[in-house]
Amino acid sequence: MRATVDAKAFSEALNHVGKVPRQSTIPVLAGVLIRFESGRCSITGTDLTTWLTMTLPAGGEEFAFLLDDPAKASKACRFFDGEMTLELHGEDPKYPVATLTCGHRSGTFDAFPEKEYPERPKPEEGVSFTVNATALLRRIERVKYAVRVPQGFIERAQQTCVQFSGNDVFTLDGYRAACDTDTALTFPRPFLTWGDSLSLLKLMGDSEVTVQVGTNHVWFSSDTVTIVCRREGVETFPLQDAVPKKFSEEFTVSPGEFLRELDYLQGFQPKKNRLTTVFCGGRLFLDKAESKCSTSVEIEGESELAVGFDQRYMKDALTQFKGEPRVRMKLTSGVGPIIIEAEGRNDFAMVLPVRLHGLMAA
Repeated sequence: MRATVDAKAFSEALNHVGKVPRQSTIPVLAGVLIRFESGRCSITGTDLTTWLTMTLPAGGEEFAFLLDDPAKASKACRFFDGEMTLELHGEDPKYPVATLTCGHRSGTFDAFPEKEYPERPKPEEGVSFTVNATALLRRIERVKYAVRVPQGFIERAQQTCVQFSGNDVFTLDGYRAACDTDTALTFPRPFLTWGDSLSLLKLMGDSEVTVQVGTNHVWFSSDTVTIVCRREGVETFPLQDAVPKKFSEEFTVSPGEFLRELDYLQGFQPKKNRLTTVFCGGRLFLDKAESKCSTSVEIEGESELAVGFDQRYMKDALTQFKGEPRVRMKLTSGVGPIIIEAEGRNDFAMVLPVRLHGLMAA
């Protein structure tokens, strides 16, 4: 069985798809499925949470097989240029081999029958909509920092996934939240899925993508790329209900200046028992610190409330607005959420406060 493809296009697709499989106790998941059918070559990889399929034009016979070590084959393909011939052969059909030939170069790699590979989920009945891949990925990239890295099955999906509901794309981990709102797009069915799966949207470039939300999976499809993500959880978090509607104080600061002064205070953080950072009236210092080091930032507006926060989470929130000349901070009280937003933007960050124990708590 023989087929032909463009070597560079095949190499690029194999390199991307080959990164999806991860170390697993299931050996077959280390490989990728290669299929030649109807004048197309499709390459599919999965870790059973995410499925990625990339397609490219092809000629020759129709057949399919599982390529055992895509990383090794990808190294060989990097040196190929022009038309590449792919041949599947071997005396035992249970243990075929695949030979890739381009010019005077060739490589032979272990393969397995197609039936050994898990079948990709088929589209379910559900709702669908169209969105620009670049625009959607930009929204996801803005907010994905505020998720918790999954550590096991006990993790709550609402704290480890990117969430899509109404006009919002948002994340939260129990200590902070980040949200991007676009009134031009409404998600017809709320859903949650992993941020790592969504990062593959970059492979779709600036194309228009069809998104189909089923009961168990979400499909993102363009002409040459299909991403299938496992739909996690059932209900998205009611974020807008947790955002304060009235504030006692509002003032603006330079996010760049604020970040620089937080870096200064970072040098005085003890290695153990991390201290809370306190902000009040433009002053920044560490709560209950033995050293009395402090600093200040220029603010516009009133700031009399003392609020404590984890410096790491505040840095992430301010970095969301990196490049903006000013951000607005909104406070309800010393124990209420800190809201950060910028003029002319549809996104915001929310950092939960830390209760103060030093002099400012009195």
